[in-house]
Amino acid sequence: MDFENDIEALETAILEVDQRIKKLEEHKDSVNKEIREGKSDNKTIIETLRRLEHNLKELHKKQTFLIKERDSKSLSS
Repeated sequence: MDFENDIEALETAILEVDQRIKKLEEHKDSVNKEIREGKSDNKTIIETLRRLEHNLKELHKKQTFLIKERDSKSLSS
């Protein structure tokens, strides 16, 4: 029973991470558009872009970890 709950919790976490990645990628696209159009202060917008890229990298690592955990639990059933 706990095994099923673990997989459900992992699936929920994966879904949440996927949604967060999607939102950050949309924000990154918007920031890149601002850069192309020259609408923002370069220093500020470049720092924002740097932080977005860092956060996306960390979320992709988390996503990979969660998927591996889910898959290992699925295989051990």
